[in-house]
Amino acid sequence: MEIFNTKLTSVDLERQLVLPNNTKIDALPFHGPGDIMIPITIGHGGVQVDVRCSWKAGRRLALTEGWVEIARNLRLNAGDIVALKSEGHGRYKMTVRSGSA
Repeated sequence: MEIFNTKLTSVDLERQLVLPNNTKIDALPFHGPGDIMIPITIGHGGVQVDVRCSWKAGRRLALTEGWVEIARNLRLNAGDIVALKSEGHGRYKMTVRSGSA
């Protein structure tokens, strides 16, 4: 199940990824506002990275700790599209499409 997909901006790449309003929060293991670590498998290479997902009361979800490193390692650019999907059993996969394609 797709949790979200979004087109990246330069701010997303430098700080944190604020998730879109239509993010399926019920697909993430939150029990109310707070921070959780989610294991995300990146692309077809199968590299797993633990990323902090923060949910502050009255604010949108954001990928914080670990996100900028993913963006740098994958050489993401503004305009690229990332999607996060649940693979079940607490596993998540992120896919990337080039914005120039």
